[in-house]
Amino acid sequence: MRRLLKFISIFLLSTSTYADYVEVTLLGTGTPRPSIERFGTSTLVSAGGKLLLFDAGRGVTIRLQQAGITPDRIDHVFLTHLHSDHISGFDDLWITGWIWQRQDPIQVSGPTGIGNFVQSLRQAYDADITFRSTNVNLDATKAEIISQEINEGVVYDQNRVKVTAFLVDHEPVEPAYGYRIDFGDRSIVISGDTTYSENLVKHSKKVDLLLHEIADASQSILNKNKRLDSVLAYHTTPTEMVSILKQTQPRLAVLNHLLLFGLSPEDVIKQITEDYKGKVEIGYDLMKISIGNKITTQSLQ
Repeated sequence: MRRLLKFISIFLLSTSTYADYVEVTLLGTGTPRPSIERFGTSTLVSAGGKLLLFDAGRGVTIRLQQAGITPDRIDHVFLTHLHSDHISGFDDLWITGWIWQRQDPIQVSGPTGIGNFVQSLRQAYDADITFRSTNVNLDATKAEIISQEINEGVVYDQNRVKVTAFLVDHEPVEPAYGYRIDFGDRSIVISGDTTYSENLVKHSKKVDLLLHEIADASQSILNKNKRLDSVLAYHTTPTEMVSILKQTQPRLAVLNHLLLFGLSPEDVIKQITEDYKGKVEIGYDLMKISIGNKITTQSLQ
């Protein structure tokens, strides 16, 4: 009896720990500007035995390989919007995963226009798929792409992993979405590209992890390039970020998609932490965030 009780207690403890544990890996934290340090925007969430990818920017398949994950293992892809730096790595992820013999067609969810995007990719790679299916006996049916055009609300609910899409403010890009991921007692919000958004604040209060974009420019740069005013207008400045953080109070905030002109990440963190005393960090490629009773970060490089 004592052994049985010990086994049950260990089982319950391990089940509870598993249910309350999520891993987030930043595969890309960059912008449209090519950078060997910061690849295109992409975030991997591992929860409930599922591997979910949010955006698929430049170099995502390479970063997955560095993280020890083959592209065929991705269960579902979610796109925040259709700007090139968030989707330019999707075709590599899709076709390389098929070559790696993915067992099922890849599934991708995203905003209006995703159907045209997927159809165009399928046409562009038609010759390649024909060659490989004919000459090396790869199953062409597994090279299909199942796309879902989403609206606000729950867009995924499997293995107790729930993904909720919500609109953010990235005008003139409409619609643009952020995503909230819930698993057990753990919660994560991925902002996508947005300026200050009341809707994001509503969905992000008291989350474990808020992964949010940031943008800023020095005054000297702004004086030389007035076009940057319009760029910053649909991204989130440090001042706006402070307001978001004070209202949401996440356990940890990590900044990604660093669109900075004439400023360093350290400049941005210093400005934010002067007014916000919670935990906030600058994200970097292959940063792994483990979320349980404690939140820890480490580099996979």
